Order: sequence, then C-alpha cells, then structure tokens
Amino acid sequence: MRLPAKPRAEIKFDSLHMPHSTNFSFHLPRKNYPLLRYNHAMLKSVRLKNFKLHEDTLIEAAPITVFIGPNNSGKSSVFQALLALRQALSQQRSTFLGPVGRLDTSPTNPFMYVASESVNIGEFSDVVRGGRGTLSISVSGDLQSPRPVTQLGRVQASLEVRIGDNTLTDHEGEFRAHIGGFKWGLLGPTERSEGFRLSIQAPPGSIIFYPLADFRLLQITTVEAPPPNTPEIQRRLTEIGSTVAGVPAQLLNSLHHVFALRGFEEWGYPLPQERAQQLERLCLPDRAVALVTTIASNARFKKELSDRLSELLKIGIDIEYVGSNRVKIFATEEKRGDGQRLFINEGTGANQLPFILIPIALTPKNETILLSEPEVHLHPKGQCELTRMLLTVAKKENIQFFIETHSEHVLHVILNAVGRGDLAKDDVALHYFENVEGAAQVKRLGINEHGQVDGGLPGFFDQSLAELTEYLGALRKH
Repeated sequence: MRLPAKPRAEIKFDSLHMPHSTNFSFHLPRKNYPLLRYNHAMLKSVRLKNFKLHEDTLIEAAPITVFIGPNNSGKSSVFQALLALRQALSQQRSTFLGPVGRLDTSPTNPFMYVASESVNIGEFSDVVRGGRGTLSISVSGDLQSPRPVTQLGRVQASLEVRIGDNTLTDHEGEFRAHIGGFKWGLLGPTERSEGFRLSIQAPPGSIIFYPLADFRLLQITTVEAPPPNTPEIQRRLTEIGSTVAGVPAQLLNSLHHVFALRGFEEWGYPLPQERAQQLERLCLPDRAVALVTTIASNARFKKELSDRLSELLKIGIDIEYVGSNRVKIFATEEKRGDGQRLFINEGTGANQLPFILIPIALTPKNETILLSEPEVHLHPKGQCELTRMLLTVAKKENIQFFIETHSEHVLHVILNAVGRGDLAKDDVALHYFENVEGAAQVKRLGINEHGQVDGGLPGFFDQSLAELTEYLGALRKH
C-alpha cells in the first residue's frame, strides 16, 4: 500500500436527504406487498482474510443478503468478525480481542456483562487461521451522516484493518461525501505516516487528519480556515472533522445483530436501575432482561409487539409488576376464557419472536440487521409470514438485512418475491457457503427475474428429495 505524497483532490457528491428515525410500523401483509424500493445507505461489501475458516472471502452485499449452506461452513463467522471489529472500534483499544469479565449481579443490577460487550470468541489464536500470523477485515458501505447538523448527507466509506498477534498493525480507508473526500493509510506503528487533508467550501477551510495505531483509526490534528476565522467557523469545522473521524466506527455501529440463541427462560425478570434499550448483549439472560426492560418502559412497543404476535401466533404479550423491580411476562389470548398465562409456558416459537421483532423496531432507518436463523422454532407458515414482514420492513423503513438461514421456506418467500416482480433480482445477494478441507468456499449464486437460481441450489433441497425418493420407494414395495 502506498501513502499519498500529497492530499488528494477534492471529490464531490450530491447530498441525499434521508431522515434518521426510529419510528417503526409492524404492518404484516397477508398476501401481496408493494414493489420494494430500497435505500442507498447500507453495507456494500465484507472481506475476511485468515479469519477462522475464511482464507480469503469476499461478500458482495445487497439490500437483502442471504447466507445458505451446511453447518460449520463459515456463515456465522462473518457476523462474528463484524461484531468483534465493531467492539474494538467502540472501545477504542489497540488490541482486537480483549478480556471479557463477569460483573457482580444484584436484584437492581442483574446484568452479567457490560452493555458494550456483545461477542466473546476467545483469544486471537482461536480465530486466526492456523499458522497465519495476521488476519484482515475489510468493510465498505454507505451511511447517512450520523449528525445532520454537519450536513454531510450520504457518506461513502471503506476501511481495512490488519491485525497481527491481536494488535492492530496497519489500516487504510477512504471517505467520500458531497463536501469532499480523501484516502488514508497507516503502514504500521513504527512507520512514519503523513496527515490527510479534507478541504471543504462551506464553511471554508481544511481539516487535517492523522491515522492512529489503535482502533480509533483517525483523529483531527489541525483545523485551518482563511480570514475571517471566526469562533463559529472553527466550531463548525471541528464538528465536521469529529464526525468524519468517527465514520469508520459509525459504519460498524450501523450493524445490529439478532442472535440465533433467543427466548425467555424464566417466568419473569428483574428490572435494572437503568432502563437501557441495548439488546445486543453478550449472553441470552442479559438480552432477555434488556428486552423486558424495553417492553416495560415503552407502552407503544408493548402494544405493537402484542398485536404482531397475535397476527403471527394468535397470542399477545403483557407484563405485571411484582414489587418495585421485577415483572412477570404473560401471554394473552382473547378467544380463551382462562385469562393470562405465563409466557414461558407458551411454545418455543412464541418465546423467541419478541427477540426478533423488538430489535427490528429499535433499528434506525438506513442501517443493517444481521439476522441469524429467523426460522428457529417456527412452523413453516410462521417462517413465511415472518419473512414477508422482513421484506416489508426493508422497504418501508429502509433497513438492510443479512439473513443466515437453513430454511427452504425463508428462501422460497424471497425468491417468490423476485418471481412476482415485488423484489428486483439485483436487490438480493444469495451466497452459498461450503467447508472444503477446512476452508470456507463462498459462491454468489445468480438469480434471474423469475426468482430462479442459476444452476439450482447446491445441497439445499437434496435432503428433502432424498427422503422423498426413499419414501416413494417404500410405498412401491407395498
């Protein structure tokens, strides 16, 4: 990688107005849904080198990105790499994977881990491919300016970090917006690196950034403005610079993981002193506490969640306070006369759905949900209804979905939407994962306008066809 000898020329882009909002509609259509139009602010690509099974894997993303393939083929590793990188950037440390410590719990502070911890995948030697000293993670995407006052509009960003012996060794990236753009690079902690200049016209001035040898990646070193250099111009330039320096972290913070392991395991939960709506926590008990806190502190969420559960599974959800810091979770059903029942005594499908619906409701527009196995514990009809809802949310709330699935029903709904013309074929990226002699091989499968997969789906329906053939053979014997 070569560092630029002098600042790059200014690059201009049109600003896009895409309001940042957490408003959410749970509308679930029964049959057809309108033509899906997607946002431009989303993850574009992910590349992993020497991370677990991935020797060199490139994931090209789309508004609906689907991972299929056998177990132990590297699908979940993509999510883990993104979460681990996000965690390192948010904690602004020099190491990639840090120690995760348990907290002392109490009735008023029941969380076992701090809110910033969402992944614990061991030590560096556990994730780097055997015999390789360095791994790298690359991400590119578009995002809406996290602070509208800076008027950055649509931002295009990319970054690559290289990590050796659990330490950031070098990184590079690019920033582009309508105000201008630049590339940065750090060859290594011991190498001399130059500053990188972003020149803007309104307010007039330049901002000099310097690459860091830790997961902060960038910091402002100088703000320059021609006369008259007023305090207000200095403040605006500094604000823009702070926002630009935070773009790498913002790109990763726009990803929200919905874990495969989910569900209520107790009849009720304690309420923490702080009513935080942080659902992406390290372990299931902490996620359950955070979710119950969200329901208890937001009557609108509780009602909408209850209504959508009723549409999907014919039951609602309610809570009852037990003392000052604990709640029971109940299932409700209008047709039955036996009143409320503990939610933990409902089916496992009902138990895990709130852990999908509430995180989606809390995800701002123009951001991305990493959804692991939405089909878990759901009847095939429920899988189809839930997938239709996800497609509607993607269109209505400008939310991108990465979906890791083993379900034929989830995939059928997506492909059928393409076949009906409700979803453009280019808005779906279907990736097939396979473990070949201990290395992940990932292939993007082509989809035509009829929703058909070029060359078929390798290994996806083979088991069903084999069982059907065996069953028909048994019938012929009789």
